[in-house]
Amino acid sequence: MNDLKEQRLAVKFCVKLGKSATETFGMLNTAYGDVAMKRTAYFKWHERFRDGLQSIEGDERPGRPSTSTDDPHVDKINILVRANRRLTVRELAEECGISVGSSYEILTEKLKMHRIAAKFSPQNS
Repeated sequence: MNDLKEQRLAVKFCVKLGKSATETFGMLNTAYGDVAMKRTAYFKWHERFRDGLQSIEGDERPGRPSTSTDDPHVDKINILVRANRRLTVRELAEECGISVGSSYEILTEKLKMHRIAAKFSPQNS
């Protein structure tokens, strides 16, 4: 992600120097090689900076933000797991009214929990 911001900043600098989009693309493609932005991205950012944009931050992406991994759901799953550690991810999801994937994400990413399976031990005869 830092490479993209760095490249956008370089495009902004080239615009301030009066370089064309093609010149900018050539110089930065040589400088960044394999991690360079695509040609269309260079041209888009060149046009944006030429039109007066100052920020190197990208636009927010469309779509609804995730509400199933918010704090109330995390707290509810935490309480349920602490009360009964034998609940499955599916049971937690059904109890909270969220997807199994969101339930799993809360357990692993937010609460830093993981399932420990029973170990096999030799049977004494």
